[in-house]
Amino acid sequence: MQNKSTHEIEVLPPETFKSLLDHEVKRSRRYGDSLTLIDLLIDTDPANLEAQRSAEAFALNILKLHLRETDITSKRENEFIILMPATSAPGARTACERIGKLLNTEYQTDSGLPFRLITFIGTAAMPIDHSLSSDELSQNAAQALQHARVNRITHVIAFSEKLK
Repeated sequence: MQNKSTHEIEVLPPETFKSLLDHEVKRSRRYGDSLTLIDLLIDTDPANLEAQRSAEAFALNILKLHLRETDITSKRENEFIILMPATSAPGARTACERIGKLLNTEYQTDSGLPFRLITFIGTAAMPIDHSLSSDELSQNAAQALQHARVNRITHVIAFSEKLK
């Protein structure tokens, strides 16, 4: 087994990620495994391109250190989508809280300019009856993320909590 510090995170293109998500949802249904999808948004000053690049690089390093080799990651703009196979909602929450604590703080760009990094995290877990499609699971995670972002909530929001 590789040392976590040397684990490379592969950020998959959205089309490849979607195929793997479909596969994992089907696998979860067949074998009854847990499955959680995380939608994580990195927010910083949009006018500062250097801060945006630094925030993305920093977030990738944090994810590299705190995700498992079996977790599947994709990215679109400043948003990371992470599929955690064989992971229940409580396990995903623990991982997300750890990552969120490391990301929600102030940093400096390589040139020394300070910037604030804020992370919003939405999650959705496959229900016990395994009744969701991959599209529904994705929509649930996106809705939880949107709820966190609109309400400026910087701790993990699960889709099931958003409805309460």
